[in-house]
Amino acid sequence: MASRSPLRPAAAALAALAGLLLAVPHVQAAEAGGLQFRPKGRLLVDSVSQVVSPSGAGDVRMDVVRVRQAFLGLDTRVSDRLMIRMEGGAANNDAFVWDQVAVEYRASPSILLAAGNLKAAGLENLTSTRSISFLERGPYGDLVTDPFTTSVQVRVNAGSLVGTLAAQGDTFNNLGLDFDGTATAGARDRRAVTVRLAGSLQPGDMERLHLGVWARVRDFGDGASRSYAARPGTSAGRSGDWLGSGSFSRGDSTAGLEFAWMSGPFWVQGEAARLVAERSPRAAPGGDPVLVAGYVYAGWNLAGEGRGYDGPRGLVSVPSVRSPLSKGGLGSLDLLARYDFADLTDVRDSALTEAGRFSARRAGDYSGLTLGAIWRPEPGFRVLLNLSEARVEYAQPQPDVRIRLLQLRAQYDF
Repeated sequence: MASRSPLRPAAAALAALAGLLLAVPHVQAAEAGGLQFRPKGRLLVDSVSQVVSPSGAGDVRMDVVRVRQAFLGLDTRVSDRLMIRMEGGAANNDAFVWDQVAVEYRASPSILLAAGNLKAAGLENLTSTRSISFLERGPYGDLVTDPFTTSVQVRVNAGSLVGTLAAQGDTFNNLGLDFDGTATAGARDRRAVTVRLAGSLQPGDMERLHLGVWARVRDFGDGASRSYAARPGTSAGRSGDWLGSGSFSRGDSTAGLEFAWMSGPFWVQGEAARLVAERSPRAAPGGDPVLVAGYVYAGWNLAGEGRGYDGPRGLVSVPSVRSPLSKGGLGSLDLLARYDFADLTDVRDSALTEAGRFSARRAGDYSGLTLGAIWRPEPGFRVLLNLSEARVEYAQPQPDVRIRLLQLRAQYDF
């Protein structure tokens, strides 16, 4: 596979604009009358080296340097109850997209109403790029959880519990509300309802246990059949090249579990989900297959820092750097290990015709191991390194593949 152009002019211009903000050490909220404004943004530059080795064939290599995200945004506090959030920009060198776009209204201290381009469920999925532990969210994120989608949400807090109910459509960027303004075919047919319940316990002063469950029902309408596809630990390359179901689904129902345990500088986090896909009458005949995916990872902070916890949202976060370089410290270093798994084999096994089984020839059994490191020299700055190896096993005669990845990211956010 040929290497891609490192930068496109539009993305380079936005990256340069974001780079100018590196000279601003502290961005303060600006006030105008009763309004409060807080600029925000992030710049992520990645280097990806990927080698795919199909059984009995030569290696397929791809090397990419790209602006993963160059986003700018603004949080506007209209009143104590009303907040408007916007963030978007260039992704993957040249795609101009919206990230979060939300209007939030706090009806009471325990009830938040929100509408816009939002996420609803999944512990890692909900975690901000500013706090995520790995460069990408892995096959679980691609196959199971939703990106930012057009939705109306109600979030309720009761003690240490948080519950979310969301009615969802498709993402702003597929509906033609992005910078290009072109709707994706069938995007308006997508409907979903998601519910999440999460909370935490504190067994000790330095310990916390997070547990969560969520469920979702989606309907893709009567248009073209949808597929389930993933990239092996990176957003470079095309989703589905090495792991994908082929197009067959008109809707699905999903149940997911999430947990995280933190004890001082050590932590473990994991999620798993079971997705039952409804086979479309437009697809090859067969049964409704079950897809399973998940991950688990462990981390250790060498500086002795513990991870934070956002109780109102039920999310794990990363604390501020205690020993930045500017004060004679060495920053903060995390060492991590992660295991990912996904099983799409039932898509092929449930097909009743050879054409259906051929369409699902890349619906394999995925397993992958990633070793990672995060260095935070100063608040807002991060350097991430991921070294991954994954295998996808297919039904014969499709040859299995081995995938090796080296990923490096330089990140700045404010």
